[in-house]
Amino acid sequence: MLLSLTSLFTPSEYDDEAEENETAGGTVPKPGERFTYNGMEFVVLGEEQGGILAVMAHELGEEMPYDADNGKNDWRKSTLRKYLNGEFLEKFNRGDLLPFVSDLTSDDGMKDYGTSEDFIALLSCDLYRKYREFMPKYNTWVWTITPWSCHPGYAHNERLVHTDGSVTNYNASYAFGVAPACIFNRSIFE
Repeated sequence: MLLSLTSLFTPSEYDDEAEENETAGGTVPKPGERFTYNGMEFVVLGEEQGGILAVMAHELGEEMPYDADNGKNDWRKSTLRKYLNGEFLEKFNRGDLLPFVSDLTSDDGMKDYGTSEDFIALLSCDLYRKYREFMPKYNTWVWTITPWSCHPGYAHNERLVHTDGSVTNYNASYAFGVAPACIFNRSIFE
């Protein structure tokens, strides 16, 4: 595993060209700090579920539908979940990650989808709002894990974060940016 740490930033000081420094070990990065894991740059958001919640500093190179098969907003059955916890997960040592339990409550408060446990997920709108001050600026809209509604007539609308940071919704069959999030085991920073 390759791990390096960069300095703390605030949104007004955000600079894509920040120099990376090798971590000396034993230091858990603070919210807003960046680190590189196996060639992927992450931003620490905070402590969640017994580990360090981090989101990729840059969206994946290819935009993807939330659900290419059925255009539905149920994360548990989505093609994006299958990709992130299949092919994409191969870039990680599973021992470095903790299970990430996501609340799939829809934006309108419906709890039909329950929760999901994954190694790689997307941020919910609630987690996005909680950690917005530390979120990187993405070049494209990025999916969240939060459905707009579970009502059958609207079960194709999924929430996204716009490039300006506002939250919007769009059809789950369209391709948008993906910003994977995961919970790292604190031991990787020791």
